[in-house]
Amino acid sequence: MSRFILSCTTCATRAIDGDETAACFRYAPRAGFRAWGIASVAQRALGEARWLDAGKLRGAALAVGLRRCTEVYAPAFPADSEAAAAAAAEQMASVFALAVGLQSPLVVMTGGMSAAQAAAIRDGLASAPRRGRIRSVGLAAPIAGIKRLLPLVEHLPVRLALEPHHGSNFSVRADFDRIFSEIDHPKVGITIDTGHFHRSEVDWRSFIRAYGDKIWNLHVKDHRGPVSVPLGSGEVDLRGYLEELHAIDYDGPLALELEVEDPENLPRYVCDAHAYLSRLVREVTGNDPG
Repeated sequence: MSRFILSCTTCATRAIDGDETAACFRYAPRAGFRAWGIASVAQRALGEARWLDAGKLRGAALAVGLRRCTEVYAPAFPADSEAAAAAAAEQMASVFALAVGLQSPLVVMTGGMSAAQAAAIRDGLASAPRRGRIRSVGLAAPIAGIKRLLPLVEHLPVRLALEPHHGSNFSVRADFDRIFSEIDHPKVGITIDTGHFHRSEVDWRSFIRAYGDKIWNLHVKDHRGPVSVPLGSGEVDLRGYLEELHAIDYDGPLALELEVEDPENLPRYVCDAHAYLSRLVREVTGNDPG
């Protein structure tokens, strides 16, 4: 039977003030969330996770009623060469150590992009997947990094859930097809991101049906075109996502992310999102979320 866990990532509180984690601890419990995910600045550069004190973070979360950490974000592997990505594996392993300290079951990582890819997107040559064939040549580097990382972390009680980002190396179905054709490992799965799938025009229903056993996490966003908007006010079929996941007995987080253009309203949007998702879960499953 499916079970949905409502989680508020620090992405949802990033623009409230200068400390997205402190803002998450302030506003997520008030909204009703009892789970959270960390995506602080330390996860945006290789090696910086080792400077975070997992014990203090977990204690602070528990003190405000956030009982579990559902995910820890990791920076992307260097995408310019296989050698650079493989060499980064030991630094990437520090994110897994942080996840262990936070008792999080997942590390979430996206594909990043090479300098050539970034330049192509900047110049308007690869802004959409169907014009973005330059992306596929960049998959060799993150694949090499993941292969080097796995022996370093396979003894840990943490799994890696690869997340699509529009325009990055992990964007569309073909990217994941290639990754899983080369990496068949029980510790490597998928974080679906509803906003990035919307921007990349992914057939998410067929994706869920094809990769159901590897989908361990869902980043919940709503969008109008490329713009992030409060849940329920955009074009993303969030009910449809929950129905598809319920059909495959999904057992995992619905992790809130908000990247709206009016961040002064984020405290209200976080509260509204909890109510909105709780209602959807009850309507789709007949049960309250976890």
